[in-house]
Amino acid sequence: MATDRVPLGELTPPEWIKPISKGGRAMLDLLLKRGPLSQASFTTLLELSQPSVARLVSGFESEGIVRLGARRATGPGHPSVTLTLNPDYAYSLGVTLEGDALSMAILDLSGNVRALQTVAMPDMSRRPVLDRLASLKLDLIREAKINDRRIVGSGVGFAGFFVVNPLSFNPADLLSDWTRADVAATLAPVLGSSVVCDNSATTAAIAESLLGVGRTCANFAYCHLNNGFGGGLVFDGRIMRGANGNAGDFGGVWWLLNKGYPNLDRLRFHVSKHGTVFKTVEEMSHALGPDTPGVEDWILEAQPPFALLAFLLGHMVAPEKVVIGGRMPGWLIQRLAERIVLPASPPRNAMPFPLPRIVAREVEGDAAAIGAAAMPLQHFFFA
Repeated sequence: MATDRVPLGELTPPEWIKPISKGGRAMLDLLLKRGPLSQASFTTLLELSQPSVARLVSGFESEGIVRLGARRATGPGHPSVTLTLNPDYAYSLGVTLEGDALSMAILDLSGNVRALQTVAMPDMSRRPVLDRLASLKLDLIREAKINDRRIVGSGVGFAGFFVVNPLSFNPADLLSDWTRADVAATLAPVLGSSVVCDNSATTAAIAESLLGVGRTCANFAYCHLNNGFGGGLVFDGRIMRGANGNAGDFGGVWWLLNKGYPNLDRLRFHVSKHGTVFKTVEEMSHALGPDTPGVEDWILEAQPPFALLAFLLGHMVAPEKVVIGGRMPGWLIQRLAERIVLPASPPRNAMPFPLPRIVAREVEGDAAAIGAAAMPLQHFFFA
């Protein structure tokens, strides 16, 4: 199936990375999502035997993947040592190409964003993007003050859906120069040979699954607003890609029902009607304020289609939450999420159908770039 080749590209482990067992990956995954944990807690949380946990911890410590901290009591007997991930054991790069902007992030093994920059790009064709990425990479490595030999690979979030024969991106209009391009191969000379690419809404959902809402919720739908609109589905803590990798293309629902398309170009339209003109979404995203005229008009327009989409998702795939995210200020995402009221199904036996909660994203910054950076780390280290 084509979906077996998503994400596009290939990750090749550096020689200093040793294979990690399923149980070991589960341990590292818990440390990423929950932070410091006692060694004893893994026997309960993962149903691993104490000798297995001790053996894994010993190996991780000797490799430098984890650090051992102070002991603390977790029950009868001797206090248990505390484990944390060593953030400087490995790093990864994340890149997003979305309409009018280019982002790059450096993520460490603990999930900390060590550096992140977003730059406006009036021309998103291949040559200008490659030139800007080359300088961005050097700038971010200097800013993060990391050993670039510990970078294990790069992930890319690309604004477009997948088509087959061959499997490739069908990009957004502003990225038309990338139509049918082998994105991984095109970016490899700048980013390195180990590159994987996925839809940018999917990479944003990956970020939220590892570092945001997903730390306490294993099943959610992610809505990603940018110049257009995309989404992702996370179930049992994993991204669902569907046929050809296109699961989560929620905008098609609005198109079919003729319910409008509440993206950020529409927000720019409403704001410009009230006299505040921005040339691009990227420019607007930095200058928008809670009292900017036109914001309220956009929220009123966006509420009904979001309510309908969340209602349909609740009945079709039953996520616990629908997460609103994208290239918007946090205050605006929060305001929109609070205003969305889902229609109610007719009750049966005096009980309503359980529908998802609408919540704002928890990952700050460019979630698509952060999630893209998380892909290589997840591939090599986590469950």
